[in-house]
Amino acid sequence: MLWFFSFIPISGYLFGNRYLNYYGPQFPFFSGYEVKYLYTLFTYSPETGISPSVQSVLYSFMYLVPSDNVILLAKIYLILMFSVVYVILWKLTDLILDILKIYNLGVKILLILFFYLLPLYMQLIASDWFNVILGILTLTFILINLVNLLLNNVNLSKKVVILSGIALGFSAMMDPRFYIWFVYIMIIFLLFSVFEYRKSFFKIIKSLVGIFFTSLPFLLYVYYIFIYPSLITTSVSKAVSFSALRPDSLSYIAGFSQNAGFFNLFTFISSWWPPVIPSSPSILLYPREKWFYLPAYGFNDQMLLPDDFISHLWISSLFIFIFIVFISVFDKARRQISAELLLILLFMIGIESGTNFPFREFTYIFDVFPSKLPMIGGIMSTAFAIPFYAEWTNVSISLILAAIGLNYLINIFRRISTKYIIGITLILIMSFASWQYFDGTLYPSQHDGAFPGNGVSLEGYYYPLNPPSQWVHVMNLLSTSTAGVAYVGEGGFSEKWTNYQFISLSPPLMPGYETISSPQTTYVNQTPLAYDIAGIKYLFIDNTSYTPISNSFIYSYLNNSGLKLVYAKGEVYLLEQSNASVFREAKIGIYINTSNEKVLFNAECLLYPLLHDTPAIITPIKTSNTVTMLLNPTIDDENYMSLFNKTMNITILQGAYIIDHKGNISHLNVLNNEKLSVKSWSMIIPENLNLTEFISTPINFSFDQLKAEFNIDSNSDYLVETSLPLPYGGIQVNGGKLLGTNGFGQYILISNGKLTVSIKLGFITNLLILTMNIFFYALFIYLVIYSSPFKKSIGRVYNNVIIRLSRLKSN
Repeated sequence: MLWFFSFIPISGYLFGNRYLNYYGPQFPFFSGYEVKYLYTLFTYSPETGISPSVQSVLYSFMYLVPSDNVILLAKIYLILMFSVVYVILWKLTDLILDILKIYNLGVKILLILFFYLLPLYMQLIASDWFNVILGILTLTFILINLVNLLLNNVNLSKKVVILSGIALGFSAMMDPRFYIWFVYIMIIFLLFSVFEYRKSFFKIIKSLVGIFFTSLPFLLYVYYIFIYPSLITTSVSKAVSFSALRPDSLSYIAGFSQNAGFFNLFTFISSWWPPVIPSSPSILLYPREKWFYLPAYGFNDQMLLPDDFISHLWISSLFIFIFIVFISVFDKARRQISAELLLILLFMIGIESGTNFPFREFTYIFDVFPSKLPMIGGIMSTAFAIPFYAEWTNVSISLILAAIGLNYLINIFRRISTKYIIGITLILIMSFASWQYFDGTLYPSQHDGAFPGNGVSLEGYYYPLNPPSQWVHVMNLLSTSTAGVAYVGEGGFSEKWTNYQFISLSPPLMPGYETISSPQTTYVNQTPLAYDIAGIKYLFIDNTSYTPISNSFIYSYLNNSGLKLVYAKGEVYLLEQSNASVFREAKIGIYINTSNEKVLFNAECLLYPLLHDTPAIITPIKTSNTVTMLLNPTIDDENYMSLFNKTMNITILQGAYIIDHKGNISHLNVLNNEKLSVKSWSMIIPENLNLTEFISTPINFSFDQLKAEFNIDSNSDYLVETSLPLPYGGIQVNGGKLLGTNGFGQYILISNGKLTVSIKLGFITNLLILTMNIFFYALFIYLVIYSSPFKKSIGRVYNNVIIRLSRLKSN
């Protein structure tokens, strides 16, 4: 029953057969074989290039699922992840209660419900942060083992120390913050132990040394993943001391401390951008369309709160969780350990509060100063840029304290009937506080500026959507594409038929690749060449949003972009750039000595109509395969091309020329030297050049995921260009020569006929990730399946069912 209870927040989708209201890159809403490759060892995005996927341990199972139906795959993924969380939680609560010597099934049930109904848990599953949930549970495993050492004065076995070290390393893999926060927790833990558990002090030191030592390989693994992009492009000394991925100042932390007030911290609703808006149940008494005008409080809308009695009652109920945690201090038998954990909890709440803490020095020491440390400062400042995430560790601490608190509340009274009343009352209050858990979709969903009033979405995160048929048709068309796909419109804009931000990312560029962000509408006004350079094949315009693109813009773009209109129905448009590719080749390229992107862009634009609507390859150095282009020469002849970015007078020598001024093409034959006035953004091209050899054509390639290697089928001695933003200095080339990158940042190569481009250290990194995946899968199977007490439990349940059925039959 508890296992089924865990699926209630997503039941709306599990029992529906429509698209899922996902936010983020988890599952683009289309079907097709490519969906299996969304979670791979290496991922690619145009903004960051190719990088290893540190969360691949969570998604590798996708390779084993024999289906390409995205709705079915998403359901399997959710069922698997929720089941894994439940199994770990079940075994973990057994361990907690056993160490605390609490032998009460009612307390176990209440403790599991405490975890599921905690408001923060809803935020985590609505953010798809299953890695954080697993990190919380593994951190709890370490803490309860240390509690066992203090409370019961035992020596931790080697197996427990090793498993705790592995758990610490795993939590760091899920998010490096866990490792750093654990260090902080241990500082308070040791200081408290000096005064209260002096007899066990050396046992604690010995166990902690073993735990940290065991976690070291995993910590090095995490650090390697973080420095990998720098390691392949810079020196080792610079890579290991990489700068912060986020700003590390008090002013920056202040921006993310706006919802980290102590009221929100003690109610577990301090998220800066909550994917579920905590709301009073009284919103159900208002018509849905009036929700937009209910009072919203907090930064980025922290909660919806109508001014009525139910709302005030609901706010009071939110404190039930912290009440259960703090009541643990009244348990005399476990007071020392609960006092220690409460002290740690308050310390972490102080860190979580960010700049809301009364003393700025406290915030500086624990939130800012760590980023200044040599070598590890970058990863630490990444961790502390958003301090309220420290609330994750509060769940680990609170889960242990809640076991003591719930046991104390249940056992205050001796009468069994009273115990039942207390237990049911606690469940009712927790359920009232987290009533959104029971909707099946986790609604209302997060703030979106596209909506009126408070901007809060009316639909839940797991709301099963039913898009227009023409939209689904376009998505199915795109799912078979092997080239890039881009959507026009703001990232995460809202659809009228979903009432929720929906289309935010695109399908993968190709099998093995992550999704790409949708371009802003302002960038679409550029020529199609810009998208051809990016290797993007399709533009998808969906004009059904709350903030639609203007009809004049759509009309202008459909008629003037030069792209082929593939599909148009019901304000859904699909346009194709037929020549787009991420790898292309040409017999001859252009060399122009400038890194000015505007100059290069206009040079390609002017050549575009002469090359059958394909871009020319511009090389960074002069080769035998390139023709020189001069910028603003005073004399022009047939040995080179000339490009002018200003109006000027020139001397043009004898010969035949093509003149292109902003797409207006004319021919000029010069018998004797002539003076000519050239307008800005004109190009003079000798007629004797074979322009067909400048035409770049898409070429076939394959990508080996494990080796992080591209195999490209190109002609010998041809120039090859790629629009992939591969890390500069981070690739190796075989079967050709790397010329460098042009002014657009694109790699240009010369091929010997069989070209191979691989990412430096890519194979080693992928092998590390794969090995780590296999290790944790094997460990999970061993601990949960092979050595699990569930085997006996399943047998008992099976026998009981058979016996009861037989009795029923005989009766």
